[in-house]
Amino acid sequence: MAEPGRAAAAGGAAAGSYPPERHLLRDLRLWTERGESGPRTGLELVPGLLGPGGEARLGVLATLADVAGGELAVRSARPGWVATSDLVLHRLRPHRDALLEARPALVRRTRTTIVLEVSLSDGGAGALALATMTFAVLPAREGQRRMGVGADAPRTDFALPGSGLDEPLARRVGTRVLDAASGRLELALAPYVGNSLGALQGGAAALLVDLAAEAAGGAALGSACLPRDLALNYLALAREGPVHTEARVLRADAEGALLRVELRDGAGGLAAVATAAVVRV
Repeated sequence: MAEPGRAAAAGGAAAGSYPPERHLLRDLRLWTERGESGPRTGLELVPGLLGPGGEARLGVLATLADVAGGELAVRSARPGWVATSDLVLHRLRPHRDALLEARPALVRRTRTTIVLEVSLSDGGAGALALATMTFAVLPAREGQRRMGVGADAPRTDFALPGSGLDEPLARRVGTRVLDAASGRLELALAPYVGNSLGALQGGAAALLVDLAAEAAGGAALGSACLPRDLALNYLALAREGPVHTEARVLRADAEGALLRVELRDGAGGLAAVATAAVVRV
């Protein structure tokens, strides 16, 4: 399971707070606003967040959904905490505007489980993408209780002065391609991609799966490809680095491919499994 990405409070990064001063969520320049109609989370697409064909990376959309969903899930679980169990994301159309927004909605809440639907939009007609997320409800640790302080502020901005991207996101997080054909990628487990427990952050895991599917799908199809759909199951926290992925083609045709991707921590433990559909660009 993965702890959802969620800022402790608006403003600067205090010592020991999450996320730290240099972090993936800050460089995405995410923000969350809370109002009577519910929370909404957004970001602006910059060139470093785009993948093949100039489309928003699926891992970026997944991270946006993860933060938006985590916001509502934590609020719904109070006084407990949550861990993300799975995330299913479908890209519905190309983006038409650089400003993206995610709105979560509660589908079901039981004593042990929360299910949300997160709609992603860009101001165009119809949703840009749709995500379904399942969270396990857990007792909150002391540090997680402290993270709730100030969480009901009208707005939280993740970015600090100097936050942002001037290079591709895959390069910024430090992904290394070991073998494109088998989707073997490596990522050092650093605070930049960590969660508040020191494990791999859920959105960073989705980004790594996205990149692995793109590499292996492109090798299988013999052309650039764009990940379109993702079904990601979080099995355990990846606490030891470096983190590795490996992909296997399940089906391929003239239009695209379906792949199975595994994500393992540095000790070889299986942290997540996913299926990803890619299409030719």
